Amino acid sequence: MLAEVLAWLFTPATLDARRTGHLTAAVSLWSRARRCRTDWASHEARCGAVVERALDGLPARRTCLVLGSGLMRDVSLARLAESFDKVILVDVVHLWPIRLTARRFPNVRLVDLDVTGTTDLLLGRATGLADPLARFRADPTIDLVISANCLSQLALTPVERVRRRGGLPLIRFPDLGRRIVEGHLDALRRFSARVCLLTDDEGLDVGARGEILERYDLLEGITLPPADDDWEWTLAPLGEAARDHAVVHRAHGFADFHAADARHRRAAT
Repeated sequence: MLAEVLAWLFTPATLDARRTGHLTAAVSLWSRARRCRTDWASHEARCGAVVERALDGLPARRTCLVLGSGLMRDVSLARLAESFDKVILVDVVHLWPIRLTARRFPNVRLVDLDVTGTTDLLLGRATGLADPLARFRADPTIDLVISANCLSQLALTPVERVRRRGGLPLIRFPDLGRRIVEGHLDALRRFSARVCLLTDDEGLDVGARGEILERYDLLEGITLPPADDDWEWTLAPLGEAARDHAVVHRAHGFADFHAADARHRRAAT
């Protein structure tokens, strides 16, 4: 608990990130990652393997853009830094562990940005959603975009804040969560670069004997195309989130999301 408090106090986060709850969410995730590192190891290895497939045959390696970079546990920063001229890590908050790691690589840049485009809406400075990734889509040197296990997380903090506070955002956007998920996928589709998507889409509460107690959707009803790889991620082992069950997520990796999306669309016609 003390480590979480100190991280919240001393992380160089923007006032907006503190007010919207994004800093609190980032610190909580960091704390869980420390406690569950053994249970997360296989998930992180599978993510790394998908990224390697995304790198294979890439025509150019000028700039890599990582969205929802977090602590870069599921993507090797060292591997990207040695593979690309420049690496840009984008997240609403960058905690000290990744800030210290990034300092080892002169070609790595950190960008503090809310990729959901909801900050101004949540703080009453706008009545709609922004398009925060537009400036990156205009960069012709970006050769690989990695959406790093953030898709299912993007809507959590904004939706919780809107439901708790109500007002105009809740009236205008009763489907805010779905809009955020759809918006991120649409933004990925609009990149001309190769896109690697790492995400989970279903949560399972699993009892002590392995029985499934509950299933729940993590993507607001959005269906993804078939992935290159699928696996189970023990997000919270028995006793971490609840005494009577573990939390397991169904995770997926797309080495080339454009190609997977195109195949899915052709099959649907």
